[in-house]
Amino acid sequence: MKRPALRLLLAVVFCSVQAIGQAFADEARYHDDLDGLLAEHVRPATARGISYHGVDYDAWALDPRHARAREALLATDPARLPTRSDRLAFWINAYNLLTIDLIVREGERETIKNLGGLFSTPWQRHKWTIAGAPYSLDDIEHKIIRPMGEPRIHFAINCAAISCPDLRRESYRGERLEEQLADQTRRLLENGSKGLRRGREADGGDWIMLSRVMRWFDEDFDNGDLRGWLAPYLPGALSQATDVRFFDYDWSLNKR
Repeated sequence: MKRPALRLLLAVVFCSVQAIGQAFADEARYHDDLDGLLAEHVRPATARGISYHGVDYDAWALDPRHARAREALLATDPARLPTRSDRLAFWINAYNLLTIDLIVREGERETIKNLGGLFSTPWQRHKWTIAGAPYSLDDIEHKIIRPMGEPRIHFAINCAAISCPDLRRESYRGERLEEQLADQTRRLLENGSKGLRRGREADGGDWIMLSRVMRWFDEDFDNGDLRGWLAPYLPGALSQATDVRFFDYDWSLNKR
């Protein structure tokens, strides 16, 4: 290889390594602050018979780590993260942190649904610029996360409602993502107040009640075969005769 071509190749490699290194640096900054915020301001809570992880939004709003975590996350270019798990973890964290950012920025303390507009939902109306491009929460969920083909993300992203699968008390990380998603799934399915409940009618017919999230996005769970998708997680087989029902959804803010 001639020297000019070699120098060009080395320059390209150097720039690529620099870009990946910068992406990791930005990611490390938001992880540290986000971990601290989640550990300090999220605690188990109960309201109207539903057990959930409640957020102390007033304390979170005053914590300087929030602004630092948000700015570091927005500066991260997820396209430069090296693995699919790293990118998926980034977008889950982005959805959760920016949902909280919306709540604390607007001072909402009743329900996120108050933050919609006349012709748009809260998830469509508000946008953030990530690595130079604008994204709404709707964009992140439906155009980026769901197409990655991992149904358990529905147990990881949190829409700031009591009935939503719980906000985790740590950030998601690519190297631990499988473990974290498995744990989120287990935690929701063990929550009989909003995740999963089984029962039997007087006539002997079995029923199962699930989070309404699984109804809204049933196509993501084995193309709607909820019984089949759940089978590995439940003791005892679910027959096709098992009546599948869904919890009512409480959109009250998941506050403490």
